[in-house]
This record gives sequence, C-alpha cells and structure tokens, in this order.
Amino acid sequence: MPSGNQRGTAAQKNGLGGGRPGEGAGITNLLFVIPALTLYAIFVLLPLASSLYYALTDWDGIGSPRWVGLANFSRAFSDDIHLASYVHVTLYIIGTLIFEVSFGLIMAVLLNSDRPGFALLRGLFFSPVVLSMSAAGVLWTFVFDYRTGLINGMLKGMGLSDWAQPWLSQPATALLCVMLVSGWKFAGFYMILFFAALRRIPRSLYEAATLEGAGPIRQFFSITLPLLKQNVLICGLLAVTGGFAGFDLFFTMTNGQPYNSTEVPVTWIVKMGFDSDQLGYGIALTVILTVVVSLVSLLYLRFAERSHAVEY
Repeated sequence: MPSGNQRGTAAQKNGLGGGRPGEGAGITNLLFVIPALTLYAIFVLLPLASSLYYALTDWDGIGSPRWVGLANFSRAFSDDIHLASYVHVTLYIIGTLIFEVSFGLIMAVLLNSDRPGFALLRGLFFSPVVLSMSAAGVLWTFVFDYRTGLINGMLKGMGLSDWAQPWLSQPATALLCVMLVSGWKFAGFYMILFFAALRRIPRSLYEAATLEGAGPIRQFFSITLPLLKQNVLICGLLAVTGGFAGFDLFFTMTNGQPYNSTEVPVTWIVKMGFDSDQLGYGIALTVILTVVVSLVSLLYLRFAERSHAVEY
C-alpha cells in the first residue's frame, strides 16, 4: 500500500494536488478557456477589428475598399439627418420610459392581487409581448391608416370626422404613434417584472401603514416605490438600451418618414449602408452608435451604483 509521501508525489505528477498551491492549475484552466476565447476572438474581436477598418474606407460592400481615413466620421457629424436621428431616438426613449416602464409599473400595482380574474387580466396585458415587432408594426399600420384605419373609422362613426388624421403621414403625430405602439407592445413585459418584485414585499408593511392611516397612494410612494428602486433602475436601463436598438417598428410603420421625422440611428444606418451602397459610411455610423450606447450605459450604471436600495 503506497505511503502518504508516495501518494503526494503521484498527485503532483498528475497535476491533481500537492506541491505549491495552484501549481499546474493555471495551464489546466487555460486549456479550458481557450475554446471560449477562440470563439470570442472569431465572432467578436475579429468582426470588431474589421468594422473599425472598413469605417475608415469608402466601400460599397462589393468592390475593393478605398482608404479615406476619418472622412466618414467627419461626414457623420455634419450629416443633419444623422444628428436629428439622435434627437428622435432620445424622444423615443423618453416615450418608452413613460409608456412602457411607467405604465408597466402601474399595471403591476393595480393587478397585484389574487382575486379571481386578475391572473387572466395579467395574461391579456402580457399577450402583446409574444408578437414579433414586425407583426405588431404591420398590425398598427392598418389601425392608423387614414382611409381604412380603425381609429379614423371610429372617429367618423362618432361624428368626429374633423379629428381624423393621417397619423403616420405627418411629423406631428408619426413619432408619437410609434411610441404608443412600443408601449402597447412592452408594457406587459415590464408589468411582469414589477409584479414578481411586488410579490417579495412583505404584506405586513402595508398592513402597518393601513393601521397608521396611510391610503393607497401614500403606501405606493412611501413603501412600494422605494422598495422597487433597483427594479425601476434595471427596467430603465433595458428601456434605454432597447430604445437605441429600435428598428423593427420604425421600419414597418414609417421607415423614417415623413420627411425623416422618425429617422433613428439604426434606420439611417441601414439606408446608408445597404440602400445607398455606402457600407463604409454605414459602418462608421454604427461605430458612433456603439460608442454612444456604451457611454450612456456606463453613465446610467454609475448613477444606479450611487442609488442605494432600500432593504426589507
């Protein structure tokens, strides 16, 4: 039977233990990480490096790229439509924070009950989430149609023909319509997130507040909202980053029109890169968008770190 020293020597030779702490573990760990690093390099780092290169060229996606240096970036910061697209997406993000996150929170609070029928209502409000963005955009395009749309049809049926509008064909209402559809699509998603957080709040807090004479509104602002602070911040981050990536609804409902009033960075990138065969310029716009989203996310996270969660 091998002695203790012999077993330790064998373990060292096999890299299973003994000797200095962690001896041989570094190489073993590296062998496990290499496959993941290889995939990461092929599918993330290599495309990123090639994108940075093509962003400095004049390229149509087919022929040989021609080096132009920073000309694409200089053009981007003098492109009025590109600059306006960030104003539009900022307004859109504000709209998503109102129509998606805020309404989702309100619905979660109102439907936070085990009464009969409330589970069905939560399911109905969540149902738009399962639709694809393209399908939702096409559906609501028919609803907002000036001649045959449901909204104008209802207005005419009630004798309010003067209120009928070309909702998606005028700059004053087109972006607002996209915001409303986005809210209809995702408010149920945030409702479920907030509902799950609400179920963790002890009922005893509300019972004590009721005994002290606090009404529903006072309980919401003094108990519910402070305890959901971290959840609100997370949902806000999802809405902000999702807003910058918004494409499907804009593409199917307005395609940036009318008069580029609903043009957002992603739709303008697609038009420049693919519709106009200016792929080099489109990639430069993508690099700018990536930097902007990264900076906004970092600032948002820094703000979230300074906000202390309320324990319960």
